[in-house]
Amino acid sequence: MKNVLSMGLPSMTGFMVMTVYELVDMFWLARISPAPVAAVTMCTTFVWLLSFTNMIIGPGSLAVISRRFGEGDLRRTERSIKNTFILKFTFGSLFGWPVIPALPWVLNFLGASPEVQRLGVTYGTVQLLMLGVTMAGYSVYTALRSIGRPAAALWIQVVTTVLNCLLDPLFIFGWGPFPAMGIFGAALATAICHVLVVVMGFAALAHRSSPVRVRWFDRALPVASEMVQMMRIGLPAGINQLAYSFATQMVIKIVASYGMATVALYGMSVKVLHFGWMAIVGLGLGTGALVGQYLGSKELHKAWLASVLSIRLAVWLTLGYAAAILLGAPLIVRGFFPEPEMAELGITILRIMAISVPFVGLHIGAEIVFEGAGQNIPPMLLGIIHSWLVVIPTMYLLGPLLGGAAHMVMLGWTLAHIVGGAAALWLFRRGTWLLHEV
Repeated sequence: MKNVLSMGLPSMTGFMVMTVYELVDMFWLARISPAPVAAVTMCTTFVWLLSFTNMIIGPGSLAVISRRFGEGDLRRTERSIKNTFILKFTFGSLFGWPVIPALPWVLNFLGASPEVQRLGVTYGTVQLLMLGVTMAGYSVYTALRSIGRPAAALWIQVVTTVLNCLLDPLFIFGWGPFPAMGIFGAALATAICHVLVVVMGFAALAHRSSPVRVRWFDRALPVASEMVQMMRIGLPAGINQLAYSFATQMVIKIVASYGMATVALYGMSVKVLHFGWMAIVGLGLGTGALVGQYLGSKELHKAWLASVLSIRLAVWLTLGYAAAILLGAPLIVRGFFPEPEMAELGITILRIMAISVPFVGLHIGAEIVFEGAGQNIPPMLLGIIHSWLVVIPTMYLLGPLLGGAAHMVMLGWTLAHIVGGAAALWLFRRGTWLLHEV
């Protein structure tokens, strides 16, 4: 338990802190109107779709870096870290920049109103221009966790999140010497902080106190075979992410059939729930690195114990978070949207979706164990089946097909995630990941 907490808690805290800026972003934009919130919700789903390569390289790099570090091969660990950054920036830029002209068409397809479409193009353009840097920033956290320095990753997350929260109102509303930039200001604040993450990460990994000191500018060339290995390991996770992201586009399209106000309420609810989910992602990623290290040193019993403890902790934490949301839903929703017509529907939607939180936490916790072990095909198959054969059909059935109101669509979403969590637990308990070789 001590090792799980020492690796998992800093990562969990860091990802919770990162989610705070998303909530702050949403809070300030909601002060303008529901339209910017709907625009951010729609753009985020599209950018998430394009960042599926992050989910190819990320799990692969986690498995390789933590294994090499667990084996005690520091030179190869350093090389793996450098290869990861090169891959992330290259693929993020290649998938982000060329699709910027397609943003208006995408937003129109998702059902955006003209105002939401205009705001979405502004916000999405900045996000796509910075996609390579954003993906490289996630590698900072992966690398530091994989070499046993989750506390350093936490401090970087805290500093950049606090800065983002400070810049948001200054850039959005033009407080002090800054011009009012609206939704562009929110995107710019986020972009600045993503750059800072990479700069701080490079410095932390190059510092002489680092367990693996990365020499960024030596003459060692990238190793193509290892890059291919990372992508081969992570490809199933990337396919899973791609399937999930396409499914999310369909979810947004279903929700948009009930109007832009409903999209804004759905986006707000997802951001609130995301706070709890990202805590579990952080805990799981810290544990995933630990699992990779244990498997690299052939300590299978420790890998199993660490995974079980992590998943149990994830379930208890998300149960508590779900209970807090159920009780505090009126206060939360009115904090974003004080209008009575928005608040009434928003409270219902948030409470229905909150029921799913422990099951999503269970699903995430089990999936990340497979990523730490480098076995990503089983969760890929589960993810595709869950997204396309459970989530979308259930939402469409209880909503548009049967003529259900907006809250019935969200009930379908929740029921689908309950099924997904139960299936992920069954997959984890089979234990095939323990014997997987990288």
